[in-house]
Amino acid sequence: MANTAHPPSTTPSSRKRHWLRRVVLTLLVLIVLAIIAFWLLMMPSMRAVPPLEPVDRYVYLNESWGLSADSDARQAYYFTPQGASVPQGADQHALRYSWFIHLEQPLSTARFADPEFMRRLKFLVDETPSKSNPDHLPVGFTRHFNASIGEDVLDLTCAACHTGELHYQKDGVRYGLRVDGGQAMHAFTDMKEGTFGPLLLGALIETYLNPAKFSRFADNVVGADNPDAKSALHSQLRGTIEALLSMPQNNPLRKLYPEREGYGRTDALGRIANTVFGDHLSASNLQIAEAPVSYPYLWNIWKFNWVQYNGSVSQPLARNIGEALGVGAVTPLKTPEQTPLPASERFRSSVRINDLERIELTLRSLAPPKWPAELFGAVNAERAAQGKELFEQHCQQCHGPHVASEARKNAEAPLKTTDQPQWLIEVIPVEHIGTDASAATAFLDRRYDLRSTGITREQIAEVLLPSLRRQLARNVLYHLRDLAQDADISETQRAWLTQAITEYPAPDQLADRAFSDSPFAALKAGLEQQQLQPSIAPTAENKPYEPLHCDRECQLYALSWYLQFGINDVQQTSVSFDPSSLTEGVALNIVGLLIKQRYYLDNRLDDAVQQCLEGFGTLDLPQQIRGYKPRPLAGVWATPPFLHNGSVPSVYQMLLPPEQRDKRFFSGPRDYDPAHLGYITEAKPGNEKNGYWFDTTEPGNHNTGHGFAASADQWQAYRADAKAHPLPPGVIGPEFSNEQRMAIIEYLKIHQDDQLTPAYESLQTCLADAS
Repeated sequence: MANTAHPPSTTPSSRKRHWLRRVVLTLLVLIVLAIIAFWLLMMPSMRAVPPLEPVDRYVYLNESWGLSADSDARQAYYFTPQGASVPQGADQHALRYSWFIHLEQPLSTARFADPEFMRRLKFLVDETPSKSNPDHLPVGFTRHFNASIGEDVLDLTCAACHTGELHYQKDGVRYGLRVDGGQAMHAFTDMKEGTFGPLLLGALIETYLNPAKFSRFADNVVGADNPDAKSALHSQLRGTIEALLSMPQNNPLRKLYPEREGYGRTDALGRIANTVFGDHLSASNLQIAEAPVSYPYLWNIWKFNWVQYNGSVSQPLARNIGEALGVGAVTPLKTPEQTPLPASERFRSSVRINDLERIELTLRSLAPPKWPAELFGAVNAERAAQGKELFEQHCQQCHGPHVASEARKNAEAPLKTTDQPQWLIEVIPVEHIGTDASAATAFLDRRYDLRSTGITREQIAEVLLPSLRRQLARNVLYHLRDLAQDADISETQRAWLTQAITEYPAPDQLADRAFSDSPFAALKAGLEQQQLQPSIAPTAENKPYEPLHCDRECQLYALSWYLQFGINDVQQTSVSFDPSSLTEGVALNIVGLLIKQRYYLDNRLDDAVQQCLEGFGTLDLPQQIRGYKPRPLAGVWATPPFLHNGSVPSVYQMLLPPEQRDKRFFSGPRDYDPAHLGYITEAKPGNEKNGYWFDTTEPGNHNTGHGFAASADQWQAYRADAKAHPLPPGVIGPEFSNEQRMAIIEYLKIHQDDQLTPAYESLQTCLADAS
């Protein structure tokens, strides 16, 4: 009988096994391909990480905080949380603190938060851990408890961006000179290869995809013998990755940040607005942000009446809430279904206002850095004296400090005591100063639609009215008081003013009344009777301009205007803001006001505590001028690069005519040049990864303006008659000789704005007695 061949088994079970083998093989191939693709994607980024900038010895230049890293003030500033999270504004998907400290670097088993790796990314890491920083993270990296997920999350504080370091080598020792409150030199928001953001995202993705990497990670985070927790952890990790990838402003196809921010810069206000109004409200609000700015230095800012580069914010707490929102504080603006939240639930933020107060109080005790003569060389007293004369002739008029009268201080910051100064900061229009206008212009031109939060024009008016009324009532009293000090008024007029001041209600009480009950009509009649009238009759369109120094005519005009038009102006201003099209300043102002209002209601804080907490009773109303502020200059030598956009690498180049400044320079390394007060800007051979080339011809990067460039004839004609012979736009003084430049530099090493620095231990919290 012939042999019969039997065909291969085709039973259902064999077909299923064959199908499963093919599926498994396909998955394995896909995983291998994904790993190869990931490796190809991440290897260039890991290779682009800057080399380590080694430091042998640290020196702390802000001596008011002690001479070591572990001083109480320094630790409070570095590691007090403010309610931020990563991704920005994330809640359920926030990066857990335990994840960050156990995460591995891409394509490596080394810890992502390893101090050396963080230093290579140009974050500052102290030499040893501390009680406030047990896991040895960079300055400004800390944690807070997130009640929504029941865990600590990574928190980034203002110290991460407002702490600087200068590097200098002497006698074979490489020094790191810490500048607390100075300018950071990391690339935190830059998304180029080798920077923090792409590397963190890569580390999270690889941990999720690579079983071996995830196993090590999970063992450290939840324990080796906890399979259910590991499964939950894997799912949570995916949620955080998706949150990072789904943020609209992170979409590279949108090209929202066309100008590279690079090291030491970010488009601060643009990113805050894109985060709050774009990522977490509506993608239609996303705006192109092409105006990166350097991180401003922080000492003495508690004395300023206006802060931010464009002089747009007056209240310390408002400034700090805005900063916290910019680095990731959570403020839900809509329900998960994308509808407005109930009114009682809106603007309940993760911003830790009590901790913001602690940081703010700590910063009040921060003195400017002290010139380290033992390292950089002694100051030449004779040359510094020459520089002081030149500074007073050509710089002090703008940079001050300009100390407010007691009357004006009482109007702007009524809780400041007689020994706490108020410095007046004047915003210089870009047409005059001539510096790159991108940041100032964007602040006025970018518009945001807040209607999807449920906010109406009437609600905006309601939240603004108390501050507008208080401002008006305070301004009237300020001008009455300053006018009473005028030497040229008669004794009869002085007596009447004194009586009027005595009878004037407390401004904050007056602001809460119905304005029909205000004493304005009686004051207006009294001024007319006393013949205290301006030479030019005020008109509704010509609002008073508050200059640094308000003379008698200025006082009279302001008083007459406020008494005649002020009440109506307050009403019109309060209803003038359309929630469908708000400028950046107004939109951020309104959100900040509503966050504070919700916090006060939730914590039952009375008005006295609120005013103290906000900072000396300062009001929160924005100023919108297309210009930049010239701040006082104590310690400026320690804050390169210069101009708001970091386009000038040294003080020496700031004193050159703009056309002689470097058009292109290498930015990133922190090697300091004490002769010219700036960074060394030459790329060392083979060290191109340590920075990037800053091109001042790009939009937002221009190094024009603030020019000491007037010819001798121009300057002489200007000094003889400034109105008839104005200087060209962007020119502010005569062209200096090299000797004069070096004299000013010598003086700036020791220049002090004043000697007032409150002791850290003496500062009292406003919340100490609050229930």
